[in-house]
Parts: sequence; C-alpha cells; structure tokens
Amino acid sequence: MADQQERRRAANEVMRAVMTGRVGSIANRFHPGAVFQQRTNAGATDAPWFERMEGEFHLSGEAETQAFLGELLKRSSYLSYEIRGLILEADDAASRCDWSRRDEDTGTIVTGTTMYWFSFAGDDRIRSVETLGAIHSVLPRRKREA
Repeated sequence: MADQQERRRAANEVMRAVMTGRVGSIANRFHPGAVFQQRTNAGATDAPWFERMEGEFHLSGEAETQAFLGELLKRSSYLSYEIRGLILEADDAASRCDWSRRDEDTGTIVTGTTMYWFSFAGDDRIRSVETLGAIHSVLPRRKREA
C-alpha cells in the first residue's frame, strides 16, 4: 500500500538536496534501476556558465545513485529557491521550484524554474525523476567604475 506522506517526504528531500547541494541520505530514496532525466533550455542561450548534467541516467543501485547525486550536487550553487507546491496522485508527483544562482566565475545572476516529475515504485521509493529547467533571466555583474 502506498504511503502518500512518505512519497511527499521523498520528493521534497530530493528537491531540497538538489537546491542546497547537500546529498544527505537521499540515495536510499531511489529504487534500484531508477532513472534520472534532466533537460534545460540553457542550450538556447548559448551560455557556458550553466554546467548542468543533462541526459538520461540509469542508476543501478545505492552506490551508483550516491555517486551520481554527489556529482550532480557539486554543480548546485543556488542563492535562493522556493518549492512552489507538490501535487501527488497515486504513483506520480509533480512540483515546481523557482531559483536563483550566481556564476562563480563571472558573478552573473541567473534566475529560473525547474519542473520535477516523480514516479514511485510500490515500496514508495522513487522509480524515476524527470526535470526540466528553464532560465528566465541572466543578469550580468555590474562593473564598478574606478
């Protein structure tokens, strides 16, 4: 029997981990063989500062999941984020997270939104996560006059 509260906690933990860059113990939230798929509109802006791992990743177990999440979270450096609700229905969940981040090399501020879609296995662990990130604005660092 599905535990909707447990699924809600799992989805929130994953989103918060991605936004804060702290993996914690979320690797055990994923079902063996879980799929993590990420896409963004960053290619459309031709901006080299957007260093996200895009594509589809099949995670064969907890050790591989931990390694993948560790690499993913190394690339997380958000200034702020706000999770904008979570809809949970049967074996699926969806959420939206608005965020801002600073490019460490140039000081550019980027704002955007990431949509999350989760699919759960019968044991309440995550079977798949699909994310779609959209960049809203890119604010270059102001140069101070000497």
